[in-house]
Amino acid sequence: MRGIWILCAVSLALAGCGEKTDEQLIISAQEAVTKELTSKYKPGECDNWKFMAAGGAISQRAAIALCDSNFNVSKGLSFSDVKVYRHENGDAVCGIVSGHTDISRIGARFVYTDGDNKMITIKKSKETMLGRDKDSTSIELMKLQRNQYDLRAKNCQ
Repeated sequence: MRGIWILCAVSLALAGCGEKTDEQLIISAQEAVTKELTSKYKPGECDNWKFMAAGGAISQRAAIALCDSNFNVSKGLSFSDVKVYRHENGDAVCGIVSGHTDISRIGARFVYTDGDNKMITIKKSKETMLGRDKDSTSIELMKLQRNQYDLRAKNCQ
């Protein structure tokens, strides 16, 4: 009888080893996306910028650009078109996240890679802060971000 309990315990332990299920990968990806978006948002920053714009210290356009560029995670996120891709060198979860900024709606595509190097790459539907200035540095930064996403998105095939 004791041997059966030991056999059951070993079987349960081994069942927990191995590859993650698609559902586990999707949950990990959603948590990573939420954590990343939360780290980029600074509560109250928009109000400060609006206050400075009202006083004439900065342009109204700059305040709107800042307030409309990051996800306000406290307003909720929804995930769609989430798919798992399995490869020899690791698994990837790709999809779309939607939510709100302090002003309007925003969306983004994401790629989460699981393996030795867990990474999250997000390509927002709008980069109003970078797109506000048309100088060569901002344009190059937007191109670099797009190229980084495109490189990671190759895992979504």
